Amino acid sequence: MYNGKTKNLFPMSNQALSNQFIFNEEIDKDYIYSLYADDFVYIEEMFTTTSQYLDPDIESIQLAYAAENTADLKRAVHKIKPAFGFAGLLTIQTACKNFEDLCQEHTSTEALSKEYKNLITILNEGKNIIETERKRLKEFNANQL
Repeated sequence: MYNGKTKNLFPMSNQALSNQFIFNEEIDKDYIYSLYADDFVYIEEMFTTTSQYLDPDIESIQLAYAAENTADLKRAVHKIKPAFGFAGLLTIQTACKNFEDLCQEHTSTEALSKEYKNLITILNEGKNIIETERKRLKEFNANQL
């Protein structure tokens, strides 16, 4: 007999699902939910798509730096920047923006050496976070079916 309490009829509500998956602390979960709500299958798809392009995009950054071309370096960093936003890694997205600004100020990659090494480290850490979260989301979604 129906007792008027819908929470008993739908124990796996969207709120309950969003509370079950705990994102890496580097990911801005509120931003992720603002983009994708709690559609974890779609979030997994976005992380999968993003992770597929990170290696070639990081390689483009490295090639531009090796060629000592600050204009191409700026373009390559600009291209990768939104990927980290799609994954809720807003601090990495900001680091990319800051590096882009530095590229605008300098004509020599030598002047960017320290910041470049730091950025590559940050990008690789972000890539690892995205890949780990993609795997976790895949497992999470498989267990929800």
